[in-house]
Amino acid sequence: MDARVLDVLRRLVVQALALEEGQAPEAVSTEEISTRDLLIAVRRHRLFPLLHEHGRELKLPDEVTDVLDAWHEQAHRGVLVQAVDTVSAWQALTGAGIPALALKGLALAVLTTGQIDARGPGDVDLLVPPDRVADAHAVLTARGLELHEDGRIEPDMWAWRHVNRWGCALIYYGPGAEIDLHWRLDLAPEDDTPFDALWQRREQVTVGGTPIPTLSRYDALRHSAAHREGWSSIRTLVDLRRLARDPEAVAGTGFTPTALTSLAIARASIGLPEGLPTRLHERLDEVSPALLERAQRLHGLDEPGRVGAGRGTARDLRYLMAARRDAASLRQAVMTVVLPAHAALPVRSRSAWTGIPVALGLRLVRPLQRARRAG
Repeated sequence: MDARVLDVLRRLVVQALALEEGQAPEAVSTEEISTRDLLIAVRRHRLFPLLHEHGRELKLPDEVTDVLDAWHEQAHRGVLVQAVDTVSAWQALTGAGIPALALKGLALAVLTTGQIDARGPGDVDLLVPPDRVADAHAVLTARGLELHEDGRIEPDMWAWRHVNRWGCALIYYGPGAEIDLHWRLDLAPEDDTPFDALWQRREQVTVGGTPIPTLSRYDALRHSAAHREGWSSIRTLVDLRRLARDPEAVAGTGFTPTALTSLAIARASIGLPEGLPTRLHERLDEVSPALLERAQRLHGLDEPGRVGAGRGTARDLRYLMAARRDAASLRQAVMTVVLPAHAALPVRSRSAWTGIPVALGLRLVRPLQRARRAG
């Protein structure tokens, strides 16, 4: 992506957010870049809901707003499907006595803007207590949802126990949106806030006409920042700025090193709201300039760069090691490289004695198979 395109996109985002905050926008010229390049950048960073909402106030060219209108209409249909699936899955879990919090997605859009389509469509993310994962699995599968064919594990299998210990979510497929069932907020032990604490601080949003509990703004800010998507996607930085408007969300401690890095990236890229605590800005000043430069490079990629998504890569190891050096993080980092959660999904053994050798064998063989196919 041309640096000029990224610069114009960021300035447009800053002015759109200023409008949300009741400020008069400054003019942003798009004449130096092509309409095609701008739209590609908007799509790449999933910013069309924001710029569709404020495009005419920002005096974007008609050829840009016409495309944004078309994208919005198409996305709105996906949002409606996602809303139905969110409500259906949440009601099924709560009907079975399983407390569940909606994460990210439509819940975050409503929490930060009051509008269900402010972030566009996506997956359904639900968080349940770790000791209710098997119960939640039974509820979802009884409704016809299925795990991916390469990962249809069951509670009596070794893979289930391994994934529950070292992973954070299972992905289910159905007729509509993909449903991600979480029992931890993230792979990193530093971000493993107990469910009971999250539940006590929960807030309520309305999705599809149904009140649904979600993370409080306090927890949503820390979760979104610790999730690292903002290192490669400007849309997540928009989430951070919106959440940081709430003084209670930014008050106090609880920001992990990774979360502070994400907030520093947001401040450098699109700015943060005025009035943040001085101590918070001082902590953001301590973030390495090299990490800010890395985010700049990732934002400029034509495709989103993957940052620490828990798939057993060297990047995951670097993230976990950078996040914290305590014993729990070191164990997680080692397991992420040696035998990550996803490596257990194809294994159907019931015991670790047979499951672990099979999983390690597959982990060794598959790179060789990919190399042969590539050759």
